[in-house]
Amino acid sequence: MNRAPLSKEPVNLSILLKMAYTDSFALGLASTFAGAAISEIRPESLILGFIGLLFFYFFISDYTDENEISVLKKNIKWFNAYSFVTYISVAIASFSIHFDPLAFFAIVALFPTLINAGLVRPFITVSIYKKNYIRLFGVFDA
Repeated sequence: MNRAPLSKEPVNLSILLKMAYTDSFALGLASTFAGAAISEIRPESLILGFIGLLFFYFFISDYTDENEISVLKKNIKWFNAYSFVTYISVAIASFSIHFDPLAFFAIVALFPTLINAGLVRPFITVSIYKKNYIRLFGVFDA
């Protein structure tokens, strides 16, 4: 990272919470718009596909950015796997909502996926960040 890591103060932890759910949110929107564009070909499908690509760009830039969450993913293997499973579940559930044969599966899978991606994962991220702060960054935060 080109800057000092976020400290363990409440203001910085709220920023970390936002960082933890915005990547899943961007991926969910990208998959939803892509599913809407592919499910039924119509003139506005091109616009929906473009919006989906825009949100997918936001997800990729957030995923590849060198920030605190990427440091957690690189150094804590189970957190990397957990994040990957969360991303996959968000993408599958939000993409399949527009297809009639998969709509029931998507609705059933959507609620646990949203709870995991929007509530559970951000708080797990903050908890892991606070526990491993010194080990990850080598800085003592008073």
